[in-house]
Amino acid sequence: MAEIYDFVIIGTGSVGSAAGYYASQKGLKVLELDVAVPPHTQGSHHGQTRLIRHAYGEGEKYLPMLLRAQKLWDELQQKTHRDIFHQTALLNVGRQGTDFIENVEKSAQKYQLPYEKLTGDEISQRWENFNFSDDYVGILEKKAGYLNSEIAIQTYLDLAQEAGVDQRFDSAVQSIDFQDDIVVIETAQQVYRAKNVLVSAGTWVKELLPEMPVQPLRKVFSWFDVADNRLNEDEGFPAYAIEIDDEQTYYGFPGKDGTIKIGQHTGGQPITHRSQRTPYGDYASDKEEVLPLLLQYLKGVGSLNHGASCTYDQSPDGDFIIDQLPGHPNVQFVTGLSGHGFKFASVLGELAAQKAAQEEITTDLSAFKLNRFE
Repeated sequence: MAEIYDFVIIGTGSVGSAAGYYASQKGLKVLELDVAVPPHTQGSHHGQTRLIRHAYGEGEKYLPMLLRAQKLWDELQQKTHRDIFHQTALLNVGRQGTDFIENVEKSAQKYQLPYEKLTGDEISQRWENFNFSDDYVGILEKKAGYLNSEIAIQTYLDLAQEAGVDQRFDSAVQSIDFQDDIVVIETAQQVYRAKNVLVSAGTWVKELLPEMPVQPLRKVFSWFDVADNRLNEDEGFPAYAIEIDDEQTYYGFPGKDGTIKIGQHTGGQPITHRSQRTPYGDYASDKEEVLPLLLQYLKGVGSLNHGASCTYDQSPDGDFIIDQLPGHPNVQFVTGLSGHGFKFASVLGELAAQKAAQEEITTDLSAFKLNRFE
């Protein structure tokens, strides 16, 4: 009889790598599976960096998880001395009165987060590369910034391996089945048995759980040459999230090593197959989608240096889906992260490990249940 793992993780990118590490710290026998060797470029976690915002425009329901996530990122950096979190400050910008900027300020006030509110003119005075009229407002989060996503994942994987976690990468899962209370996972190479399973397969979760209401979106981001050194991190330029006209949302990072990374959170191309996630530049819009930001609101950005494509696992309402498989409480899933999930990877991994260890979950996850779409 094959050995039975306490916890098998299918998809060991952002959430999965964190879950494997935290489960190993609880003494569970853990197996990590992935279609490639993470960190890799086939999912949503590549591209070097991800923002971490605390005053959250997506709603207050995220704040308890988000503040715990930051604490876990800080602990990971302190434990390993790796380059994981950069506290650069983060500037949220939107037109006065829009839901995004109102939610940002309300969440900052409710959770007593340190922030500074700026008019459009004050933004432009402090950072001359920004150009906003006074119908825009900024919320500056001084303790926010960005995460080095690939370093963070590699750190979790290294720590898990040191703790004795089995890692079987380049192992695409073909099916999940059930024998009494045991979950049977079949790959092309082998069959595994588990007491508990986490499906954190990102964009392609529907290949295993076709009932998930997730739409894969092809997305891109770009690096431009820095033409004005005032855009650089070491000059005090912040990370930023900017909503224009309540329609288009852009994000970006301070310049570093001669380039500055910028992307558009909105938009993208709905796809259904892995082959449709084509390289950067395959669509004419890839090189044009950040032009509205650069032409009117952000100056000092030079020529396009290079770009990359990724995917979002987009839920119908843009909120996460965190739940267990109906009829099978020992199979949990985290999906629908909708392009704003990486900052939560640490806490989502911790929560998954707690559930696998049958610990009490005190975090309120009711807003993220699957049945809200019924």
